[in-house]
Amino acid sequence: MNHPNETSSMSTPNLSAEWPKDAVPQAWVEELFRKLSSYFGSRLADMWRGSEIEAVKREWGMALAKLSRAEWKTGVSALISLKYPPTLPEFFSICKQTRLHEVAAEAPQLTDQTKVSPEVVEANLRQMREILAPLSQPKEETAEWAFRLLMRAESASGKGLPYETVRCASDAIYPTAGRKVVENCTDPDLAESYRSIREAVISGYRNANRAIGDTP
Repeated sequence: MNHPNETSSMSTPNLSAEWPKDAVPQAWVEELFRKLSSYFGSRLADMWRGSEIEAVKREWGMALAKLSRAEWKTGVSALISLKYPPTLPEFFSICKQTRLHEVAAEAPQLTDQTKVSPEVVEANLRQMREILAPLSQPKEETAEWAFRLLMRAESASGKGLPYETVRCASDAIYPTAGRKVVENCTDPDLAESYRSIREAVISGYRNANRAIGDTP
C-alpha cells in the first residue's frame, strides 16, 4: 500500500520485531497514535484503559493496510475536526467516507446541455439493443464491482474517479444488492471493508436527504 509521502519518513525508537508483516509500518501507527494523543489527551488514555496498547496498535496496523494512500491521508487530516478519539472501525470509516466526499467535490461539473433529436436517440437505442441481444442470458445481480471500484479509489489510468462514477457505484451499494455482497462475502477482512464502505455510503445519503426507493 502506498501512503502519503509525509508518512514515509516517520521513525520511532525500539520498534517491535513482532510487528505483523501484513500491516503498515509500525512507525506510521506510532505517529498516528502520537497525533491522537496530542489531539485528545486524557480522553485517549481513558479509551484504552485496561487494554494492551501494543496489541491495539498491531490491530490498527493490520486494518489500516487496507486503505489507499488517498484514504489514509484524508482520514488523518479529518482527525482535527473530531470531538472524541475514534475507535478503529470509526477511523476506518472516516478515511473511506471523507475520501468519497473529496472525490465528489473534485469532480468537474457537466456543462454541456446540448439536446439530441428523438431520431438520434432512437438510432442509438436500436444499436445498443442489437449489441446487447447476445448477452440476454440472465445472471444473478451483484454489486461487488461497486465495492471494489470505491476501494481502489482511482480509474484504470490512475486518476481519481469521476463524480458520476462514484455516484453510480454508491447507488449500487446502497440498496439490498449491496447488503447481499456484505452478507455473502466469505473473507472476514474483506467483508468488514465492504461493511465500512456501505455504512459510509448510507451515512452520506442520509446526510444529503437523498431519496432511494430500496432500503438497506
